[in-house]
Amino acid sequence: MKYTQQVSRVSRLPQAAFALFLGCLLTLSTGLSLASADLTGSSPGISLEIFSQLSPIEINTIHSWEVVLTDKDGAVSGATLDIVGGMPEHNHGMPTQPQITEELAPGRYLLEGVRFHMPGLWRLTASISTEKTRGRPPTVIVIDFTL
Repeated sequence: MKYTQQVSRVSRLPQAAFALFLGCLLTLSTGLSLASADLTGSSPGISLEIFSQLSPIEINTIHSWEVVLTDKDGAVSGATLDIVGGMPEHNHGMPTQPQITEELAPGRYLLEGVRFHMPGLWRLTASISTEKTRGRPPTVIVIDFTL
């Protein structure tokens, strides 16, 4: 009986290795990250995930974010994306004006020049225009978080 149990465990090893290999291959081919997003938000029809170069996000350090846009069909490529931020309780904006500088892969955008200068409640507002929404007002996603 013990021999049979050992054989069944060994026979599952190649299946597990193959599943892990497929997962890694899928991750590499789609550009998806196994890491959790630092910030997330959504609006009907579109989702936004933010992966900070600094994790956790730090005060007074200029850094970049990778912003991932998806909809029901997958990655949202070719979008126009504007992100502004501020502290609603203090009625002021960010000390920098972060800009999307490139689309790294379909649906993955590089936002450079992010800096938060003090702890507290922050609000990010992302205005997103896509091929599917051309001719309509931008989709707006608001994300509140505390540093």
